Amino acid sequence: MNSTLRDDLRDLAEQAPAVNLAERAVKGARRRRAVRLAVSAAAATALLAGGGGVLVAELRAEPPIVMIPPETTAPPLPAEGVGPLRHLYRTQRGDRVPPEKPSWRLVTRAGETYELRVDDGPLQVTADGRRIAYYSGERRAVVVRDLASGRIWTSPRRGAPDVTREPVLRLSPDGLRFVATGWSGAEPDALVDVERGTTTRLKRGWWPVSVADGAGPVVLARPFDSTTRVQVLGHDPITVDAFTYEFSALAPDGRTLARLGQSYDRDRTPMIQKDGTVVTFDALSGGGETRVPISGLAEGLRPTWLGAWLNDAELTVVATSPEPVRRAERPRAYALNVRTGATRELFTLPAESGVVMPGLVR
Repeated sequence: MNSTLRDDLRDLAEQAPAVNLAERAVKGARRRRAVRLAVSAAAATALLAGGGGVLVAELRAEPPIVMIPPETTAPPLPAEGVGPLRHLYRTQRGDRVPPEKPSWRLVTRAGETYELRVDDGPLQVTADGRRIAYYSGERRAVVVRDLASGRIWTSPRRGAPDVTREPVLRLSPDGLRFVATGWSGAEPDALVDVERGTTTRLKRGWWPVSVADGAGPVVLARPFDSTTRVQVLGHDPITVDAFTYEFSALAPDGRTLARLGQSYDRDRTPMIQKDGTVVTFDALSGGGETRVPISGLAEGLRPTWLGAWLNDAELTVVATSPEPVRRAERPRAYALNVRTGATRELFTLPAESGVVMPGLVR
């Protein structure tokens, strides 16, 4: 997530077998030059033999020699003894022939990088970065794994949802409880407790926002045309006056939720745009809404996703560049004070698509 990722990968590349790329490139250039000279000589001979009057030699510049470094590799994720993760990202999909399991890079806070190959499906990490959850085809279940101790919990098979089809996996802070659902709504949604071995079916079509540990609150959302229904299970749903998925996790008080503010204009494209504010409200009653402008982000970046709470006033926010010409500006994670709108930078994310950050609601 920080600017040292490229240095980390470069260090890992040094572990690969030594290859003299310069020597290979020079030999290749010499072979290509010899072929071009032979073809030119043959063409000149043919032209003169055919009675051509003037032979114009066209001098062509040598093509540049492109130095391609060997593909970087990472050691496999150890069975135990791994520190908290800072982020992870997918490097290879499982659609090759012959098929291979998708490859992920897991980067710790200490800068260590490991490779993990898992079956096709979601790979998520708890808000503290200490546990991961993924689908295991061998076990036919979701596996929760503690990176330090190596302990593994397996979800019950009976009543388990199919997390390989458009999956969303929302973990509790300790990872032992999660909601599994799909964007299409075709598969039944479920609340799974791997410690108790229980699976509870949920209403179809609701998107998981937040899951607490133990018997704590679970928050779901369901956007409509211009509003979004939000429900803390066990309470009546409330209505938010916006079509949005950009929520935070539930605050430590068990009732405050945050979302990214937006504005609507039928005459512009897109009609719905984020307005650079953070909105907090009571997820139980729907009241107490406050809107605060977000400040302190790097130039060209806009708030994109919210995540876990760091304390009773700050939560995580990821800012990205909305303009294609500025995509070189890498995303950054900030701590956002929802009372003042002030931010402080935490770290820089890699530019790879599909980056997974601990606790991010995405």
